[in-house]
Amino acid sequence: MPSKKKLFISLSHLFQKNTYLLAGLAFFVCVAAALSVWFFARGLTSRESAVVSSENIVLENTEGVCPFRRALDGVCVSSQEDAYPLLVAVMIENHWDARPLSGIHEASVVYEAPVEANFSRFLAIFPANAESEKVGPVRSARPYYVDWLREYGTPLYMHVGGSQDALDRIEAWGVHDLNEFYRGWYYWRDDGRFAPHNVYTSSKLWNTAFADYDAFAATSTFDGWSFGAMSPCDELTDSLASCADVFTTTFNGSVYEAIWRYATSTNQYERYQVEGKQTDEGGNPILADTVVVQFVTTTVLDAIGRLGMETVGEGRAVVFRDGRMIEGVWKKQSASDRTEWRDTNGDVIPLNPGKIWIEVLNQHGSLSFGKNEE
Repeated sequence: MPSKKKLFISLSHLFQKNTYLLAGLAFFVCVAAALSVWFFARGLTSRESAVVSSENIVLENTEGVCPFRRALDGVCVSSQEDAYPLLVAVMIENHWDARPLSGIHEASVVYEAPVEANFSRFLAIFPANAESEKVGPVRSARPYYVDWLREYGTPLYMHVGGSQDALDRIEAWGVHDLNEFYRGWYYWRDDGRFAPHNVYTSSKLWNTAFADYDAFAATSTFDGWSFGAMSPCDELTDSLASCADVFTTTFNGSVYEAIWRYATSTNQYERYQVEGKQTDEGGNPILADTVVVQFVTTTVLDAIGRLGMETVGEGRAVVFRDGRMIEGVWKKQSASDRTEWRDTNGDVIPLNPGKIWIEVLNQHGSLSFGKNEE
C-alpha cells in the first residue's frame, strides 16, 4: 500500500497534466469561436458589398428579368442573337431645307456633329430590323463619322457620296458601303423636295441590300457601353452630379440649336429646335433616354470649309440622364476602340438603356443648362 506522501505526489502529477489538457481545450474553443465570428462577419460584408454594387449598376445582374441586352443601346432582348443584330448607319442632314426629317426617331444611337459652316449633320444607327418606311434626307459622308461608325463592328453605311478623306477611310477599313452614287437603287428621290435635300431610303431597301450581298449580312460583335440605373434627380445624393432638366447645344445660331427638355413622366428628354418641339415628317417626337455632350477641336481643311476633327484622344464630356448632369471626360484610345465616358473620379458613367444621342460640339459651339421653366 503506497504511503500517503507518494499518493499525494501521484495525484498532484495527474492534476497538473489535466490542467494542461483543459487549458489546451479552452484555447482551441476560443480560437474556433473567434474564427467563426470572423468568417461570418466577412461573409456579411461581402454580401453587403454585392448589394451596393448591384445598386450602382443594377442592370449588370438581371438574369431571369432580362437575360440579354442589346449591345447597341442596352435594350432588353430575348436572345444572344438579338443582342448583336445587323446594323445600319445612315447619314441624315439637318439643313433648314431638309426639315422635317424622316425616320430619325427610330434610330437607337444618333451622333450630331458639325460639318461645313458649323451646320450640324447626323449619323443615325438603326438595328436592321427596325421598321421605317422613310429615312432621310440622306447626305454625304465625312471622315469623323466613319471613325465613330467603326466602333460598331461592320454596319451597313448609307450615304450620298462624301469627302475624299471619308471615301478613302471607307475603302481602307472595309466598311460595308452603300454609297448612293454606285448603288442608287437602294434610295429614291422625293419629287416634293429640292435637291440635294430629297434623297431617302427605308428599312425595306436596306434589308434588300443585306439579302443581295452576303458579305453585308455577316454580323460582328463589339463592346457595348455600360448601362445602369440611377435614382431620379430629386433623390440626388451623388456629389459628382447636378440637377439640370433643360439644356441647349448650339452649333451655328438658333437655326442649328437643339434644346433638350427632361420629362419626369417618361424619364426621357424631348428635343426642340427653332420651329418648336421637334417631330419627324410623320409627327413622331424626337426623344432620348441619354444625351452625351462631347467637346472636340476642329480645323478647317479646305476652301469649301470641310472640317478635320480628332476623334482619338480625350476631352471634356457631360452626360445627361434622369434629369442629372454628370461632368466628366471622353476617351478613345485608337480609331477602332470604343469611346467611353468617365466621371471626375475616373469611373465609367453608365448610360440609360434606350435611345442615345451624342452631341459633338467644337470650339464654335456651346452648351448651356438650367431648370425647366415650363
